[in-house]
Amino acid sequence: MKRAFISLYLLLVLSILGIGWGLDRLWDTYRPSHSASLPSEPLLDLMQLVAMQRTVEQTEALIRDINTSGVAELGLLPLDQITGTTILERLEAGENVSLEDSEGHRYLYQKLSGEPWVLVVEQTVPHSLWLERLLAVLFYTALAIAVGFWLWPLSRDLDTLERHAQHLGIDADYPTVTLPPSSTAHRLAQAFNRMTTRIRELLQTQKEMTHAVSHELRTPLARMKFALAMAADSRSLDEIHGKLEGMKSDVAEMDQLVSQLLNYARFEQQRLALNCEAGDMPNLASDIVLRLTGHDPQRSAQQIYIQADVPHPFVCDWPLMERALLNLVQNALHYSRSQVRIRLLSDAKSFYIEVEDDGPGIPADEQQRVFESFVRLRQSSEKHAAGFGLGLAIVRQVALWHKGKAYVESASLGGARFVITWPNPPR
Repeated sequence: MKRAFISLYLLLVLSILGIGWGLDRLWDTYRPSHSASLPSEPLLDLMQLVAMQRTVEQTEALIRDINTSGVAELGLLPLDQITGTTILERLEAGENVSLEDSEGHRYLYQKLSGEPWVLVVEQTVPHSLWLERLLAVLFYTALAIAVGFWLWPLSRDLDTLERHAQHLGIDADYPTVTLPPSSTAHRLAQAFNRMTTRIRELLQTQKEMTHAVSHELRTPLARMKFALAMAADSRSLDEIHGKLEGMKSDVAEMDQLVSQLLNYARFEQQRLALNCEAGDMPNLASDIVLRLTGHDPQRSAQQIYIQADVPHPFVCDWPLMERALLNLVQNALHYSRSQVRIRLLSDAKSFYIEVEDDGPGIPADEQQRVFESFVRLRQSSEKHAAGFGLGLAIVRQVALWHKGKAYVESASLGGARFVITWPNPPR
């Protein structure tokens, strides 16, 4: 907005100065010359000499004769009809005063010596109204051209944005807007591209969620239908109880899916400003480990190491980072055989959270896919399959909100090492 205002203001100022200068040169070149066609001052001097030898009545009669003959247009006015202190002072001093009315007629005034009367002669001015109108038309036309020259690139860029907006609703793969940095609409185009990217992400997420819900819900529903059919044909109470227990497990799986979907949708739609504060990350990691292993005998048997090297306290949005770290530790506990290692590092520039396990690991060609939503690298029939492919997608989103990144690599323990890193904000 500031750049557009400054450029338009400078354009108008420079255009007015340039156009005015050019039209002034035209006026000086083509305006009619008055000096050869206006014998008004000699005529007044002659009438002054004549009036000195005649009475006022005789002077008026002579003026009527001159006006009748068509030689000139003269008049005689009482001095008290002349207004304006400056004009009266000049007339009293014997100067000639030239005035022009609203219609462009020019008059020359001269006071009679020793008399309270003023001689008036109409000056014959060659007609120049057509030139004045022509110059006015040229001025406004040139100004309109200058403003149009400034508006045309802006209008062109806005038309481009309009076309992209129309195609966005029809073709989701329509290319982004590309405008040069010098364009007034460059920042608008960047915002439009960010909006386009966000819309595409939301559409893709909606498609993935629809597919995941339809696929993940179909399996427990089919099992529940089968269990109901079997329970209806069962005559043994123990067999019916067994079918009900299976249905209870299916209901818990469906409830977990709905909770995961709601949690992921909340993270996808969150666009609030981060509330970043300094805090104790090792203490948070210890608390998360205790929550996940304290009431689970199978997990409490696993060895979990926390290594911390934090000369600079971690700065982040703690509820978001807690969710990301919780997902990573849960993922490591699920896939590990016996060991999980959590490393916390910080320096003056960056923060690092590393969670690695001794599990089966992730193939190098699939390490980029694990952070995509609803991606599970193993089929449900395999030993380690669990979850719905949303935990790591939330981890990636939290890292992006902190202007960082999340990635996975091979771990020294033999499994996978997940890393979250983000910049240390300046104090």
